Amino acid sequence: MPIEIHEFHRNGVSVFECGTVEHLMDASGSGAQAIVMLENFADRAANEDALLASIRTAARAEAHAAGLKSRYAARLAAAERLTFATHTGTVDAATEEIALALRVTRIEAERLLAVGRAITGPFWATGESLDAGRITFAKAWVIADCLGDVALPVALPIEAKALERAPERTSAELRRDIERMLIEVDPDAADDRATAARDKRTVGRVRPARDGMARMSVFLPAPDAMILDGALDAAATAAHAVGDERTTGQVRADALTAWAVAAARNGTTLTTTGGETVTSIPVKVAVTIPLEVLARAIPGFTPPPTIAQVLHAQLTGDDPDTDAGASGAAEGHRTEAPWLEGYGPLTPAVARLLAAGGTWRRIVTDTLTGAPLDVGRTRYTPPAHLATLVRLRDRTCVRPGCSVPAHRCDRDHVHDWAAGGRTSAANLASQCPRDHALKTAGAATPGPLLPDGTRTWTSALGHTYTRPPEREPRRRGGALAVSADRFEGPPPF
Repeated sequence: MPIEIHEFHRNGVSVFECGTVEHLMDASGSGAQAIVMLENFADRAANEDALLASIRTAARAEAHAAGLKSRYAARLAAAERLTFATHTGTVDAATEEIALALRVTRIEAERLLAVGRAITGPFWATGESLDAGRITFAKAWVIADCLGDVALPVALPIEAKALERAPERTSAELRRDIERMLIEVDPDAADDRATAARDKRTVGRVRPARDGMARMSVFLPAPDAMILDGALDAAATAAHAVGDERTTGQVRADALTAWAVAAARNGTTLTTTGGETVTSIPVKVAVTIPLEVLARAIPGFTPPPTIAQVLHAQLTGDDPDTDAGASGAAEGHRTEAPWLEGYGPLTPAVARLLAAGGTWRRIVTDTLTGAPLDVGRTRYTPPAHLATLVRLRDRTCVRPGCSVPAHRCDRDHVHDWAAGGRTSAANLASQCPRDHALKTAGAATPGPLLPDGTRTWTSALGHTYTRPPEREPRRRGGALAVSADRFEGPPPF
């Protein structure tokens, strides 16, 4: 539908346009100018078709910008300043440099680099389609991922054929198209790639979701994945046959969890690649629970009013139920969130249930104090209690943006022990193996732990980023004088 756009001015630019909204990208000559036009058009009355066309044009401009980011990333990765020698070879700091600058995950930065290297190399046609907005960044990533390690005489014709259909296909459909063509064009090489891909099978780490939920992913050979899928469906069918009211998805999730809980409690038996049979030891997952959260399980204990209760009282005009001895009642009491190691914050009720034990190891902390521990210069390796304190304090790797849980990190001396650094809580930091290697190679410099809980991280290019504390420090007095002796044994103590 023709949409007339009159003259307007923005940032000193005068623009005249008449035609369909989707012509903006072509007429403007760049994604940036198209965005300027769209921002001004957004203030004008438009029908639904014009709004939908505007969304598509904005998506094309977004793809154009993604192409630019990818190319810049590839050029940055080629810089010698970002390559550092280690005792085992070299380490490339480009991925972390990009992740820090954009505040994205390492995986997102790796994908940006992969696409950049592809479109500045043999897959330039994919780059042209991305620049023109004919395909999205997600589709460019599919092409780079599927064809990046394929011999060019095979990869380039498949790329050309895939790009013909890519604008009308979703990313998942495009991946299926390319995988099918790879098998049809070169089945022998497809078998070899499948054998190599099998070595990459894995179960992903926990990714936190909202409201105490989490996501995990599995990357399996297709036959193994179908076996797992069929076994879970069979469990759901058996449950429904006797009247189970859970949905199929709920039964599948509960069946998988039941297997994992049994394995965690009793161990699981595996056959190694050498033919040996081994049984894993039972495991426990740590749950850190502030003392005040456990206090809520004591019969007759009345906690001070929460922030939500005070806010509600202010809105309704009612007085919150306050304790005379509870300081901070006027502003409300901030209850510290329990923490499930490797995941994140939990609700108080769930944490108290887990505190009963079994598969869970309860760690009670005093949330009103936190005096640092120091074992001086007597030893390099921190003792168990100090390593636990640092792990629970940091919770994740200390590099800003890195979410590797602290229990899978190394405990590293920020100020090197060999250079006089102390084995103390203040001088120890949790670093994932990758970031620890960067620090050791001189490609990163973690800063000291500041009194307010912040820590700096200086990248290979000398840019400094700040990792704030998990939460702001408490600003109230000792309102909860509860002895830890009250919490021996299982809840409700």
